[in-house]
Amino acid sequence: MTAESNNLEARLERLEQTWNSITETPEKPQSTMFVIEYGLGKQQRAEVYVNRLLCYLLDPGNPHGMGTEFLNVFLRNLPDALAFDEDTYDLSNVRVDEQVTAEHGDERKYPDLVIDSPGEWILVIELKFSADETGTEFYAQASRIGDQQIADYESGQYYVYLHQHDEPTATSDAFVNWSWQSFVADVLDEVITESAPRYPQRTAAQLHELRDDLRNITSMSDEQTADQEKIELFIEHADAIEDVRSTFDDAWEAYSERWGRRLASQLDRSEAIDVHGQFENEYPEVVIPRSETEDERWILRNSGGDDWQHLHKYGWYRHAETQERLTSRAEDRNDLRIGFYHRMGKHRDAAVQDHQLQFKFRNMGSNPGEFKDIYSATFDANEDRIETLLSGTNGTLTGNKLTKITATYDIPVSTSDGFFAAYTTALNEAFVDLVVEAPELIQLLDETFDDAVEEFHQ
Repeated sequence: MTAESNNLEARLERLEQTWNSITETPEKPQSTMFVIEYGLGKQQRAEVYVNRLLCYLLDPGNPHGMGTEFLNVFLRNLPDALAFDEDTYDLSNVRVDEQVTAEHGDERKYPDLVIDSPGEWILVIELKFSADETGTEFYAQASRIGDQQIADYESGQYYVYLHQHDEPTATSDAFVNWSWQSFVADVLDEVITESAPRYPQRTAAQLHELRDDLRNITSMSDEQTADQEKIELFIEHADAIEDVRSTFDDAWEAYSERWGRRLASQLDRSEAIDVHGQFENEYPEVVIPRSETEDERWILRNSGGDDWQHLHKYGWYRHAETQERLTSRAEDRNDLRIGFYHRMGKHRDAAVQDHQLQFKFRNMGSNPGEFKDIYSATFDANEDRIETLLSGTNGTLTGNKLTKITATYDIPVSTSDGFFAAYTTALNEAFVDLVVEAPELIQLLDETFDDAVEEFHQ
């Protein structure tokens, strides 16, 4: 280890010690004013105020000058546990409403916020500051919300409960809990820091006021002393933090362009399986010999960037008109695609902090709308057979229209030669689990795709 590395390690150790001393301070007592205001019903007024302002700011059709930007940041930063995996490239058809009617049997209630893409997905949000929650079980069972049946949302139905971190969570397991503190840190802080100066003055002021009000309402102002100490700690160690972060970011970006080659090499070297790496084409590939069917050619599209990374069997990418088999996207983007993927942007925190790889199979969101419907119906018609074939794997069915299968694998950092070697090992485990050792599953997915393409061209 070099002298520079030793110095950096020592500074980071001091940083960690100081950070621990800040974050381990006991919770401060609530102020008398806080107690009195809550006794007067402040939380109920706060919910109405925040609900209406959020609805206004999230709706791209309102004259706040943000377009879809705030909505995009909101959707992108939803809790990982929600598994919100919808395409957000085009939000022009998304609706944002408050207090719409939810029906369950003869009973009706009114969720705080509903965001939906008609016929695709719906997000139901309940907001609470202190009052007991009374509606999540009802909304999770509702058969109709607004002007659509819940069953019509074929891609996904999502439920979020926004609450104070120290208050009771949602009673319904269908709702994913999200604290106001996380909402402020992950959504409002990002928008205000990166984009607010470009917005109309009134909109920028509303964003700042909303953040300040949420901090006051949720007692985050009690945490401001600790926050200030953290800021000072960051300033003191900014160069060390930036050095480490920049180095990792560069390595992460480089890995996004190399994971396919590293995975193909690891699969090729394994004596436990029969897989052969090929490296002469645009993307790394592997060939899997099959005794009952033709050998399979798999393309590992390490396309760089920081998000969608695809693995697909040759034949799972086809031109929508000519049906030509492709190894990458069609030049005119008019293609039909299915395949496995991992997202290095959306799931980076899960990988880096929790050491978890999320690996999924998808009816691609860029497919023509008609084909998405056809393929989803074809897949669902074979759901029982697919579920049986998944029973010996980590994979489970999602019930969604687009992302059909999901699986999670440990990233074995402690037993690997570095983080990226561990990430490759997790990819290796996922590929062996759902592809190499699952020939019947792959054959059935082949059949569903062929049948869907044939129906699409009738």
